[in-house]
Amino acid sequence: MKRRQFTRTALGLTLAASLLPLSAAAQDAWPPRKITFVVALGPGGSADRTARALAQRMQEELGVPISVINQEGGGGHVGHTYFTQMPADGSYFLATSIHPYIANAILRFDADYTLDDFAFINGQWNDYDLFAVNAETPYASLDEFMAAAKETPGKLRVSVVPGSTGAINLELALEAYGLDKSAVNVVTYESGGAARTAVAGGQVEMTVLAADGTLSIAEYVRPLALAADNPSKDWDAPTLNAALEQAGLEPVPVLAGSMRGLAAHAAFKAEHPEAFQKMVDAYKTVLEDPEFVASLEAQDIGAEWLGPDRTSEMITSNFEILKRYEDAQ
Repeated sequence: MKRRQFTRTALGLTLAASLLPLSAAAQDAWPPRKITFVVALGPGGSADRTARALAQRMQEELGVPISVINQEGGGGHVGHTYFTQMPADGSYFLATSIHPYIANAILRFDADYTLDDFAFINGQWNDYDLFAVNAETPYASLDEFMAAAKETPGKLRVSVVPGSTGAINLELALEAYGLDKSAVNVVTYESGGAARTAVAGGQVEMTVLAADGTLSIAEYVRPLALAADNPSKDWDAPTLNAALEQAGLEPVPVLAGSMRGLAAHAAFKAEHPEAFQKMVDAYKTVLEDPEFVASLEAQDIGAEWLGPDRTSEMITSNFEILKRYEDAQ
């Protein structure tokens, strides 16, 4: 009896020892033998290029191979769904345009996921919207443009892509000045290229579009404001909120255009916080590597470190803005 009792006790202790520290053991064992980055958009685009460059450098930092797969369709919805169905053990990460595609998919499709299913790690490459007028117009500031719009409602034309963050940023700016959309003549184009051609050729007085893409027509436009947290080295213009502050007006939420970056499963962060932090630290380390950053810049890929908190804050805030305008349509 004593022997059986000892055996049962020993077996119980062995089982307890193997079960209780599972979470810690999993975290100590992370990273796994292989990591997969899921890109929810097609190959060759900005999100895909960012993911592949990051994977190549991150696998050196983590010491395990990182493969990249594309799961495109439905404006990112197919890839997001695929990712959420993969194991939440830190072997899969979503490396794509994490904003506004996830938010838009949640709002426009009957998605089985919400923002709470993702643990955002970093928004690495953020393309913010630029308010720019044709270089031949007399407006030297956003304040001057809005004053003219107030004096002659509906006369000044502004090109945007319907449903874009540029269209929403225009409305936010108009509201900050106490104006509605009728103050300007909003001209919509189905592509950013067509909207840029319109302002470059003088068919419209102003455009609100992604700043990086507008560099191609820099000689034909005058920048007035950038809808971002910080000024851009590429454009001699204040941020939108700095322009509003100069005019004595209240700030508006910063609505980012396209944010390419990395996200994990929320369950991975919750259940394995130390392993999640290892991934965060590795990501931050590679973006502090001057050689890697230089290689990204040579490929016209952004290398910004926002971190989990700021990235999550921006995506959550932007989601509420997108939801507000989606409900209004």
